[in-house]
Amino acid sequence: MSGFWWLATTASSEQEIKRSRFLCTLWPINSLEQGQAIIQQQKQQHSSAAHVCSAMLLAPGPSGQPAASSDDGEPSGTAGRPMLAVLQGSGLVGVCATVVRYYGGVLLGTGGLVRAYSDAVRQALLQAERRFQPELRWAKVTLSYPAYERMQRQWGKQWLIEWYEFQALVQLTLAIPKLQQAEFEDDLMRYSDRQASLMWLQRQEP
Repeated sequence: MSGFWWLATTASSEQEIKRSRFLCTLWPINSLEQGQAIIQQQKQQHSSAAHVCSAMLLAPGPSGQPAASSDDGEPSGTAGRPMLAVLQGSGLVGVCATVVRYYGGVLLGTGGLVRAYSDAVRQALLQAERRFQPELRWAKVTLSYPAYERMQRQWGKQWLIEWYEFQALVQLTLAIPKLQQAEFEDDLMRYSDRQASLMWLQRQEP
């Protein structure tokens, strides 16, 4: 089944390497902006930490797969990018990883930093709960009240209604699993005596 594994809840790990503490937390996110807000909150909460490094990864969309990373003052390429590489290899999307480092006074070197930040994310991933979200297709639908009632009985547990309006006709913006697109079209035409209107949208969202 086509779709993506999303982070279900926060997960965390903590390790100490040469007296430096590395605190990793994985956060579920739906946008890079949401991740940036989490990162800023972590910097405020851990204002005495040496670094708050981060990496974010969302589901692929029409223009590619949104991602971001930050070394937050660590040597370039030793924190954010290794963290992002671990996320990319995990199969998870919709995740922001933050690693707070409390410096212990001993330099780790470039290789040591890469290993420390990568391992921090790997350890947190061992605690992560995942949820599978099928790839969705979004549509605008207009149909009669009787047809809506029949569709609701058939599809009420399978569709996700984002917006609706009840006037002379019922208007909906909704999503269904992509693999059920043909079945949905058949049911809609049958239950509405081919009177419903259906327009598939280009949106790709969780």
